[in-house]
Amino acid sequence: MKIIKAIVFFILTGIVYSQSAFLEISLYDGGEFRIVFDNQEFSWGNYASFDNISAGEHYIKIEKEGVNVPPQGNIIFEGKVKIPAGSDSYAVINEYGEFLIYRKLPYMKDRIDCETRSRRRCGSDTKKESDNKQSEISNDCRYKVIKNDDFDALRKSINNRNFENTNIDILKSAIDKNYFTSQQIKTLLGYFSSEDNRLEIAKYSYKKVCDRNNFSVVFEAFSFDSSIKELKNYISDK
Repeated sequence: MKIIKAIVFFILTGIVYSQSAFLEISLYDGGEFRIVFDNQEFSWGNYASFDNISAGEHYIKIEKEGVNVPPQGNIIFEGKVKIPAGSDSYAVINEYGEFLIYRKLPYMKDRIDCETRSRRRCGSDTKKESDNKQSEISNDCRYKVIKNDDFDALRKSINNRNFENTNIDILKSAIDKNYFTSQQIKTLLGYFSSEDNRLEIAKYSYKKVCDRNNFSVVFEAFSFDSSIKELKNYISDK
């Protein structure tokens, strides 16, 4: 009897696995995005994964902000995609706004689905994510820092303009009126393609960063060691 039960269990498990599917999505440039998957919204990250989903068609909408946003707007993909049964599918939104499955494996085979410092999964609870970020900073910073809604509005404002010089003026004006966390400054620097402009803003913002002990995270926004060295020298004199 035990043998029969075991056989039935493995048969049923095989049937479930053959119908289940896993999907991981990222962008061609590794940028951050938020995603709507079958009418459920997931907050910002640089990849999204969905396990034990049904095979077949699913609705996806992906919104991006920052550098490399296409001229047509923030929504870089919207439509239905077809996910094969019994598989782990790894997909990318390419530079032309197309959804492409570039790798397909049997369901759960050799899967690595984990977050690291450089891999941030899109989450399902934006408010919880914001609350967690707030809890990581000091009380003084929490009470001083720009409100989340105002920060989002600032990001959208500089993202909707093509001229970096104009965005520098907008951002400097916001810095004069608000305090920011180091992570927020790093995020804002991501909207500028010029290394010199990022360096100018980082220097200007330092006076209004409320968690200066975390300012090293801003260094990650730069491509050249010379820029990091110049910024370090600047803040060491303050």
